[in-house]
Amino acid sequence: MTKEFQDQVAVVTGAAQGLGAAVSTLLARQGATVFLVDLNGKGAEAQAERLRGEGASAHGFGVDAADESALEGFRAEIAARSEGRLDILVNNAGGWRYGRAHEITLSDWDWTFRTNVTVPFLTTRALMPLMIERKYGRIVNVASTDAYRPKPALPHYAAAKAAVVSLTKSLAEELAPHQILVNGVSPGPIATETAKSQSWLAERIKTIPIGRAAEPEDIAEVILFLASPRNRFVVGETVIANGGILMAG
Repeated sequence: MTKEFQDQVAVVTGAAQGLGAAVSTLLARQGATVFLVDLNGKGAEAQAERLRGEGASAHGFGVDAADESALEGFRAEIAARSEGRLDILVNNAGGWRYGRAHEITLSDWDWTFRTNVTVPFLTTRALMPLMIERKYGRIVNVASTDAYRPKPALPHYAAAKAAVVSLTKSLAEELAPHQILVNGVSPGPIATETAKSQSWLAERIKTIPIGRAAEPEDIAEVILFLASPRNRFVVGETVIANGGILMAG
């Protein structure tokens, strides 16, 4: 039986743990060759080694995706290993630092936008030529439900994720003529191993109509549809997947 992503090549950023690891796992199990990218190169390679142990094709890389020269080197590595082919890019890398407006330093602000906006922008710009060359691609950016609502304890993060939603639309219109479909996903709370060790998750679950946080695989499945050949007509949209916390209209 042919697997859905057989012979496709995928890059997943922030792949050392959490949602990025879940997306990488599902892609690899469905036949894709997956390049797992993370600042934590050892973590990315550990995940890749785990997948290779299952018989999958996976490679882990430590890359600072805010560094254009590092991304150029990574693109050359992909091209060499995959004969210039790249079908899927999942821009999952991101992060936050808690703080209200009066507490946020300029360093916090710059780090938040670099991590959540600059990184997916530079990664897309560096890798999209591989897709343009073949007139095919799927790019999925991970935003957040926080992009659509007030977030006094994380205003810089909410603003950065709103920028991701906007960037997704602009990239989608630019790349659609090349048959590259760019979309996004805005998750709500995800029960990653890190989140489950923190007190905020239990409090947040009380506000979720479905009564639980997402498992990483719940969000990964949405990403996989947008990244698949089955998605033929969704362009520039960001799917909200949050168990009913926010129902945008």
